[in-house]
Amino acid sequence: MQILKATPQDIPAIKELWKYMFDDGTAGFCDFVFEQCKADDIYIVKNEEKVASMLISMAEMQYNGQKGFYLYSACTHPDYQGKGYMTQLVQYALADQASLGRSFCVLKPADETLFSYWEKLGFDNVTQVRKAEIEIKKNIWTNAQFDIVTASRFKVLRDKFCEEKLIHYSPKGYETFAYSHYISGGSTVETEDGYGVYYVEGDTMRFVELMATSTHNAVKLLQAARERTGCEKAVLYLSPQSNLFLGEGKQIDWCMIKGISDSVYANLIIE
Repeated sequence: MQILKATPQDIPAIKELWKYMFDDGTAGFCDFVFEQCKADDIYIVKNEEKVASMLISMAEMQYNGQKGFYLYSACTHPDYQGKGYMTQLVQYALADQASLGRSFCVLKPADETLFSYWEKLGFDNVTQVRKAEIEIKKNIWTNAQFDIVTASRFKVLRDKFCEEKLIHYSPKGYETFAYSHYISGGSTVETEDGYGVYYVEGDTMRFVELMATSTHNAVKLLQAARERTGCEKAVLYLSPQSNLFLGEGKQIDWCMIKGISDSVYANLIIE
């Protein structure tokens, strides 16, 4: 068993593992992931020359003068699970990233059952979101702009509307997020009073980020999005400290962080 950074020659086998574990049929998404990453952004475990485990340093992040990274696509092929490969791989990747000056790491566990696993690996800061589900009333007079938010605009908007300590991507990281978002079928809605990032799923809009100066202005954003999409319902993922009152909702664990003890907001994760 070997733990190492990938080489260009490893990429075909890594892509095969990624497709086996993660491919949901989104056209072009696998190619996007491996266009964004260099081989040495990828850490692997090899067993008899087969790629058994992998993880990716997907995007550089920034917080309060610190540099960090987003840990993405951590997986082990079912044939090799239960051997401790991922634990050793994460430790290796964290040490290597620390040597590059990155002092914190963010990840989004695939489901709630995995939070305890990552806690054992030192990810002790759990960020939360408030999930709310609402029906949106019709208002044909609302106006907004759609799909104009660029990578550089995401940082400007978040600085303007976020009310708490915020983890940012680096400029390159925002480019990665923006491209990921649009290639996955996402949309943005924006007015001078707020913005939202959402996906249409059946008759519902799933807002992965929604910020505005007031609840009234947030409702106007939602109404404009309803007029555009025809969706009368929305699922909202809001910061626990958000000033928006759009249903009581419930707090859910969202991301995990190693290297930052502050209570921070870390949404807008590449999905």
